[in-house]
Amino acid sequence: MKKEAHITGRQLLSLVVMAQLGTEVLSLPHVGAGVSGHDTWLSVLLSGLVAQVGIMLIWWLGGRYPACNFYAYVPLIVGKPIGALVNLVYGCYYAISGLLVTLLYTDILKRWLFVVTPTWIILLMLLLVSGFAATSTLKKLASISQSFMFFAYVSLLLIVISGVYGIDVKNLLPVLHAGWYPVMKGVYTAFSAYVGYDLLLYAYPYVKTSSKKMLLLAMTLANAFTLVFYVAVCLICSMSFSVKQLNLIPEPLIFILKNYQLEILQSIDILFLIFYVCVVSATVYVYFFMAAKAFLHLRSQGLGKQHGWVWTIVSFCFLGGLFLTKRMDILNLSSVQDRLSIILVILLPVVLLMISGLRGTGRNQL
Repeated sequence: MKKEAHITGRQLLSLVVMAQLGTEVLSLPHVGAGVSGHDTWLSVLLSGLVAQVGIMLIWWLGGRYPACNFYAYVPLIVGKPIGALVNLVYGCYYAISGLLVTLLYTDILKRWLFVVTPTWIILLMLLLVSGFAATSTLKKLASISQSFMFFAYVSLLLIVISGVYGIDVKNLLPVLHAGWYPVMKGVYTAFSAYVGYDLLLYAYPYVKTSSKKMLLLAMTLANAFTLVFYVAVCLICSMSFSVKQLNLIPEPLIFILKNYQLEILQSIDILFLIFYVCVVSATVYVYFFMAAKAFLHLRSQGLGKQHGWVWTIVSFCFLGGLFLTKRMDILNLSSVQDRLSIILVILLPVVLLMISGLRGTGRNQL
């Protein structure tokens, strides 16, 4: 296995933001409305705080093995056979996550833009672009993500400019009209939107900062940017539509963009969807990269080559996408992925941190 070059804290920030931002930006207000109503923004805010706790857990875990990435030190904690199984599970999880994001955005593009274009063509184009990027090193991915941050800024700007037109703050009142239970239930629903910060599992030893606290600061800032992005989207959508309307419109944000008119700029929704392809592609290539690295670490001396694993993942994802053509099947897969995210991004790192502490493996440099 090739040794990774170091990246800066700023590059890590860009990578994490790109990994977190995905199709949830478009669908989160719709999904959250069915659980939390107009208090979705509050659920999203609390989910961001939960994600911050998850970041600190991974930071603590990585601090015990500062010279190794997650896939390399898992066998040190639980032994080689179980460690290989854990890496296999993570590899499959990230491959499925990349496929899911691709399928969801393909479905959105198919319904809003390319109505008569065959689905497999859109799917193949997205997979090929993301797969080609995923064959790169962590440093190259970080450089690409820094460039793609421009599209994240432009997307947020378009959302704010279009969204403030015709909003009604009264739609948010009363806050907590049904109590805390729907809001807390919505925290679980919204958590998957923040998944992506777990990139730190692999990237931890390759981030060059003046101190490990600066690494944590970079992760915190990335999560804060994503939190602001998601909360802004949910607030704008909640102030623009009733709960019944949000339940009926799968992507309310695109509906807002579509109905906003500028004399000098037409079809803002199309412009947004084109810009956002870059953000979605970045999310997918991070997942494919993480999956390939997990499969490479099935043996301590390495198993295969990164580009071989990436194109194998892309091939299987394309074949899987040909069968998952119904929207309901994609949403069912999304529900499964939500549960896996809780287990693999929150619960398992906690368990590994506890086992590492009890066995006294690793060394803490925090």
